[in-house]
Amino acid sequence: MSGFNVMVVAEKELLESMRSRWLITFTIIFGLLALLISFFGLSGMGVGGYQGFNRVTASLLNLVLYLLPLIALVIGSSTIAGEKEVGSLHVLLTQPVSKSEVIIGKFLGLGFALMASILAGFGSAGVVIAWKTGTLNILDYLAFVILSIVLTLIFLSMSLLISVVTTRRSQAVALAILVWFFTILVYDFLAIGIASLQQVTVVVPLLLTLLLLNPADMVRVLVILKLGGEETFGPTLAALTRMMGSGSGELLLGMVLLLWLFGPLALSVWLFSRKQDY
Repeated sequence: MSGFNVMVVAEKELLESMRSRWLITFTIIFGLLALLISFFGLSGMGVGGYQGFNRVTASLLNLVLYLLPLIALVIGSSTIAGEKEVGSLHVLLTQPVSKSEVIIGKFLGLGFALMASILAGFGSAGVVIAWKTGTLNILDYLAFVILSIVLTLIFLSMSLLISVVTTRRSQAVALAILVWFFTILVYDFLAIGIASLQQVTVVVPLLLTLLLLNPADMVRVLVILKLGGEETFGPTLAALTRMMGSGSGELLLGMVLLLWLFGPLALSVWLFSRKQDY
């Protein structure tokens, strides 16, 4: 694999993404929402310091969990499937570039574009938070931003897999939205239903399994633990919170998140390399 070819594909994808109306609209909306949540959240509550930082970050977490996976899935799922549909993928593959270089290059290009948009949005919110609560929370805020970027890249990795296995842009986007609906909305209702069970010895293993099968929930847990908001989980989930709050628990979540990041990407490379009908 040639690093030069990967960067050429990544640069092409990055430039095309920066001209995309989807990405421009997302950047504006995300930036405005993050800014408004930070400003009016801190002003309305009238609290500062670490307490104010925790409350605003918890509000920003909801924005991250709903919006970032959706935009990553929609943008990523359109790339390979869209080029298949219009025929430009065949032209790209006639160039001296391998299929694995195409997938990795597209992932890097789209990833850089999404990271730039996220950092722009969080930059404005960070200025407001630092102004209202002080700069002592900067490391916690950076950890939150990094986890948000990791979550976005995970769903981008999943979206490329969707794009590889589908043949039309509309089909890919529909499947991507279905994945978002299940992982972000339906999954929570399933977890709430299990949490309502009375037997803790049964509930905790089931919830831990569900947690590891959903990267969005893992990021949610890591952020809440980082903020010291374990009580957010409620009494039924106290055992699970203690387990994840330990150093080994956070390490486990981090390792599984890396599997979620590189697993779908590796599978995309493998499937794309095996297909001959481009």
